[in-house]
Amino acid sequence: MYMPNPAELSTATGQLGPICASTGKPITFAEAIVLDDKYVCWEAYLEITGAKPATDGKDIEGLKLD
Repeated sequence: MYMPNPAELSTATGQLGPICASTGKPITFAEAIVLDDKYVCWEAYLEITGAKPATDGKDIEGLKLD
């Protein structure tokens, strides 16, 4: 069983989660992507792999999502 290194964990987001190995940003385990045995955030994943999202977002007027 793999146990994360405690030095690579943070509670800065309000819950226990890893620190992105690329950006140093604290993230939750739900946001984390495992890449080459390291936790990375979405932005770092896109930068490292060169991947692009399959869909484009769009703004919808009249919806209060905040």
